[in-house]
Amino acid sequence: MKRPKMMDLKVREFMSTDLVTATPDEPISKIIGLMKARDVHEIPIVQKNEFLGLVTLAEIARRRNMPPTTKAERMLSSVPRSVPQVSPEDDLPSVAEKMMGANLRALPVTEKKRLIGLISRTDLTRALAQAEEADAVPVKDVMSSSPLCVNGEADVTEARRIMASLHERSVPVVDDERRLIGVIGLKDLTAFFASAKQKERRGGDFIGEKDAIRVRISSLMRSPPVTLGPQAKLGQALKLMIQNDISSVVVIENSEPVGLVTKSDVLEVVAGFKERKELLVQISGLEEQPDVYEQMYDIVQKGMRRIAGIVTPKIFSVHVVTYKGDGDRTKWSLRCRLTTTTGMTYARHFDWDLFAALEGLLDQLESRIKKEKDRKVAERRRGFS
Repeated sequence: MKRPKMMDLKVREFMSTDLVTATPDEPISKIIGLMKARDVHEIPIVQKNEFLGLVTLAEIARRRNMPPTTKAERMLSSVPRSVPQVSPEDDLPSVAEKMMGANLRALPVTEKKRLIGLISRTDLTRALAQAEEADAVPVKDVMSSSPLCVNGEADVTEARRIMASLHERSVPVVDDERRLIGVIGLKDLTAFFASAKQKERRGGDFIGEKDAIRVRISSLMRSPPVTLGPQAKLGQALKLMIQNDISSVVVIENSEPVGLVTKSDVLEVVAGFKERKELLVQISGLEEQPDVYEQMYDIVQKGMRRIAGIVTPKIFSVHVVTYKGDGDRTKWSLRCRLTTTTGMTYARHFDWDLFAALEGLLDQLESRIKKEKDRKVAERRRGFS
């Protein structure tokens, strides 16, 4: 039986209809409980079945000082971007593009303002696994290469710090020889710190996060990890994610992690199947600052015009992490991925000035793309000689 193409797959075939919702006057404490019980990051807020907006775990974490009695409607007004709504008949690459633009893990599916479902990154992963394109894409062309890892002997707070800086839900765990020994996930850390707080409330000996320096990552990691080689096809990675209910697969070579395939990568792959005339730009990790975004977009567009002379850019994603230095100085660390018509290119850069960091990042991308093009030209010449 011939497998479908990604552009032919519709929302109605993959959306989740078993929904958990809340009303505008329900407290955030109840919504957090629903998220934990259902293992979701977004709860739709409805009134008389009309969709009003989403409360997200990321927004709750950002406003962590709000009292637990805060009503859901207060959180809705604080969402920096309006939540895109999708139709059951929308194609999945268009949905992936909207999901990336809104920096959300799931989007509401509505008909005449009535909520009928949710479409998530997990649903898009299932869809891509069924599409014929998944068998044509090598894992090495999709993975986030040279992943940051944590040593199994390090404490669990180090794993949480790296996850926060990468905006990812899992990190490979290695030994002193950088051989892969396991994976530590956000779920593992959340359960650990929640348990620590519970013991502290009950008057136990555990004193919470301060005591976490004595807890090794190796005692919490999942082992053996789910892995693939770089020559495997993307379809294999997707099936492993689905079968094992995990958000990432580690790519290894000679027992060492060389890449990571995550549901964030899947989202970009799906969005990349959409024909578009303009570059899709996604910036994450910053508070909503219109003036800053505008300057960043201008810098990105100038950089992309240079790169367009070498290869056609399609999607540019950049994640920003801030570190406090001496006094009022802030260090900006940026990591990015550029999807082009020929593949994906990654770069990392940092600076004490955000815009200088971005310009340095784009210079690095341009240099890498030029080198890759020169390498391919040299290979073709050797083939003809």
